[in-house]
Amino acid sequence: MRFLRGFLCTALALAGYNPASADSTVDYKVGGGWTSNIFQDPSNISAAFGEAKLGLRGSLALEDSHLAYALSAGVRRVPKYRFADQRIAGVELGYSYDLSKTVKLTLKGGVEHRRTGDIFLNLPGALIGYRKVDVVATASAGLTVDRWGGRNHLTATVSKLDRGKAHFTLRGLKPTQLEAGYTLFDVSGGHIRPLFGGEVGATLQYRASQIASSERRAFERFPAETLRGSLAYGRVFGKSITLMAEAGVVGVQSPHLGKTVERARPFLKGELTWQLPHQAVLKAKITRDIQLGDIDDSLGEDVRTVGLSLEKALTEKLKLALAYEQAYSDWLYYDYRTRTKSTSATLSYAFSKSATASLEYSHLVRRENDKAADFEVDGLAARFSGSF
Repeated sequence: MRFLRGFLCTALALAGYNPASADSTVDYKVGGGWTSNIFQDPSNISAAFGEAKLGLRGSLALEDSHLAYALSAGVRRVPKYRFADQRIAGVELGYSYDLSKTVKLTLKGGVEHRRTGDIFLNLPGALIGYRKVDVVATASAGLTVDRWGGRNHLTATVSKLDRGKAHFTLRGLKPTQLEAGYTLFDVSGGHIRPLFGGEVGATLQYRASQIASSERRAFERFPAETLRGSLAYGRVFGKSITLMAEAGVVGVQSPHLGKTVERARPFLKGELTWQLPHQAVLKAKITRDIQLGDIDDSLGEDVRTVGLSLEKALTEKLKLALAYEQAYSDWLYYDYRTRTKSTSATLSYAFSKSATASLEYSHLVRRENDKAADFEVDGLAARFSGSF
């Protein structure tokens, strides 16, 4: 835990030095638990784990501008399989400047260092694992203009994932890169304005993934592009219902895409929040979009998700939260589908406004075209979180 102790000293020093210390907050979370499938794969290996997270966020108001920052660090230890330990550290900076009364410029950037581990090969009587370090860097620039009866926005984002070499637990195996890195580009623009007691908006978004030519065939990872146009509407009905709905069409293109693959697909995004009697909140969501990053397919995935959650205050300090989510993923390069169902129940107790203890049970079921790849996960975790 020396990693977190060093980060804590740095965070406290920055919080104390910051001239706008009233706007600085330290967030923390510690806990542990047990899972029936620590690697979330068909190996079904159970293990206990401990975890801790720490973050510092703050802001500084300047003349005609605003500076925000965030530092975060987290560790996860698996005593039985130390190669599966995780360490994550990141920093984010944001700067906004009012060019005029109606025009605002926003700049953001961040870097995250991820040290993780996983199984490479599971043989009878022998388990070969590995550890690797990935680095993610993100930068974006945005412009908002209040004109023509509403707000206009244009944002450009680039993120890059550098994959590190895997260092194996079996001596004699040389460090080797197992996955391709990638760069994602995202340019989106739109217009939002009041309509019928709510807000209506139109968005046009272009995204592209770039893969180094030397890694495409070696790791079977290929570039792709998407173009999406959509219309959205959001409104609060009375004092209990909040609705946001967005629909459109998203098209995908790649020289590596099969000729029979459907190029244009529906885009959906809907969220409903309903304040029920007796301090209960019901939330529902539905999404459908094509993902180009953080995927299992070589090119992209058409992901459809539906979710439902219920939060109920049992007492003034005790709360129960139930959640269910189901996701279908159709791969674009391979003719393959996965389905993931997850449920969770969380009981939390608030000692104060800034300190909460929770007990969570979770269950996940993964089904694939290849039945040998199916797996399930049961987990139980206790956590204590808060801020100061």
